[in-house]
Amino acid sequence: MMVASQFIPEWLETSLKRSIAIFGQGRSGLAAASLIRKHGGKVQVFDENGGDYSENEFNEEIARAYSLIICSPGFGSSHSWVVAARDAGCRLIPEFDLGAVFWRGPVVAITGTNGKTTLASFLNEAFQQSGIESYAVGNIGSPLCEVLSGECNPEAIAVCEISSFQAEQMSKFQADHVLWTNFDEDHLDRHESMQSYFRSKYNLVSNARGKIVLIGRSVYEYGKEIGVDFQESCVVEDERDVESLGIVGSEFETVPERRTYLMARALWLALKLPEADLVRAAFAFRKSPHRIELVGSVDGVRFWNDSKATNFHAVYGALERFEKPVFWIGGGKDKGGNLESFVRRISPKIKAAAVIGETMERLSEAFENEVCVASVQPTMEAAIRSIAEMAKTGDNVLLSPGFASFDMFKSYSERGEVFRKVIDCLQSERSMKDV
Repeated sequence: MMVASQFIPEWLETSLKRSIAIFGQGRSGLAAASLIRKHGGKVQVFDENGGDYSENEFNEEIARAYSLIICSPGFGSSHSWVVAARDAGCRLIPEFDLGAVFWRGPVVAITGTNGKTTLASFLNEAFQQSGIESYAVGNIGSPLCEVLSGECNPEAIAVCEISSFQAEQMSKFQADHVLWTNFDEDHLDRHESMQSYFRSKYNLVSNARGKIVLIGRSVYEYGKEIGVDFQESCVVEDERDVESLGIVGSEFETVPERRTYLMARALWLALKLPEADLVRAAFAFRKSPHRIELVGSVDGVRFWNDSKATNFHAVYGALERFEKPVFWIGGGKDKGGNLESFVRRISPKIKAAAVIGETMERLSEAFENEVCVASVQPTMEAAIRSIAEMAKTGDNVLLSPGFASFDMFKSYSERGEVFRKVIDCLQSERSMKDV
């Protein structure tokens, strides 16, 4: 394997002569620290929670000791530490910008309100199965700096899943190919407005060094509203017959995954790669857990786990999968957005709802104006059991929360596992009754 190129731009070479500050000792922050040390630099980590190797205080006076600061995604532009660093004249860059300095191969940047994780995973696997060396980095896989800190080939393809938090900070990162799956309300607690949220992701397009930019129709339409003109040829249409695509029986047969496949296919064909290889990869691909997965059936009622759905757009996509209205379990930590409009849009596809978490009271009030009934439940188990009592053979129960999990759980994964365990319990209880 090759090691990272020793070429270092002047601004970074100058910074390496002094200590470099890193905000956040999460995985991306530690990865940046490792790469800096690999190239002979010194680092000081700052984290609000403190730790054995970090400081938990930062202000403008401290900032003057540093010329370069690497920001983890959790530090927004209004954070007091970021403001202090900016006022002290420091250069602030995200972990991705640091990694981009040393990566020499093609870069595929993937963003969007939903579908980016599945798209990045699938493309990375498809490249590898076709004999093309690639790495999945960013929100999926490892931070780019972590890959570069180890033994890697920096001339391979980097398939980068990039969130709006990461994209809003970028200035050095330049993608050869940008894939923007879709656009809808999300993270408005951070970005404050839809336009700000859009502009953060648009950084990937405006900084791109390549000619391939592929976007979903919703991206095109919102861009048009605010004066961002994409070429019509950039739009990947998401309605295609699955039989003609040759993917019947794969993970991508139904929506919303079919749209993910069409985005991957558009890039694949633009790169002039054999379509047969992509179809073969589609049949080998398996989604990660907690993404519209059937976890069990009780008395003919099917229970679906879509805990990964942490925003409204994801819920819309999940509900499209079902021909008839479902029983819905939702709610969680609010991330901003028009909750009343969300409920109004989903209610025609719901028989009844059980709502939990921080937003349960507001959701319940919003459902009062709709035909379907929503009950407030204190726990996930209570929500499932209340719905199970109403559902009948042939019905579907869908956990697709539409909100973050951090009010009740450590992650969406934990939320999904709790859902799964309750269904297992219901199945066991049913079995005992049949004995």
